[in-house]
Amino acid sequence: MITIVDYQMGNLRSVQKAVQRIGGDAVISSDPQQIATAERLILPGVGAFGDAMSEINRRDLAAPIRDFVATGRPFLGICLGLQLLFDEGFEHGTHRGLGILPGEVVHFELPPSYKVPHMGWNTVRKTAESALLDDVADDTHFYFVHSYYVRPSDPGLMSLSCHYGQDFCAMVSRDNLFATQFHPEKSQANGLNLLRTFNSLPQTESV
Repeated sequence: MITIVDYQMGNLRSVQKAVQRIGGDAVISSDPQQIATAERLILPGVGAFGDAMSEINRRDLAAPIRDFVATGRPFLGICLGLQLLFDEGFEHGTHRGLGILPGEVVHFELPPSYKVPHMGWNTVRKTAESALLDDVADDTHFYFVHSYYVRPSDPGLMSLSCHYGQDFCAMVSRDNLFATQFHPEKSQANGLNLLRTFNSLPQTESV
């Protein structure tokens, strides 16, 4: 069973339907206890960094999300759900993130020929091995919608890169934690394959 975190900022139903399409079970929840004890957790997101963190804190979800990641069970962040894992975001001011990963979230500064937000299909390049990427080849297409991107303090966190006027981090991996800047639930067969892999990852508890 996959639990999808509800903080009123995500495309929850489309993520749930994508999980169901690959034969998985998914429940949407904003209950801190259910999130902390989930078998697998997805943190989706669409919207502004600061507003999202305000909702997460208002619902007392920050600690359960951090606690879940620390257990060793599979975790997937999607789009804003990737960005919120980092220390700080600079969207309409400076905002503290969940602080699970070191780094910051910054706005694209691109040549005038590139539109922001970055919206549509783009290819990715594998920069490190990851259990989530066994069936993902270089130049696989995924669907992106974002104006900000993550800049990890530890380059070793990045497992996929993408080029849009510049190279940027398209996915991070650390142990049981995986997070993508693109939307698997909007990426047709490639995205469904990635979700299928996530749903089959072993649930290894940390000691």
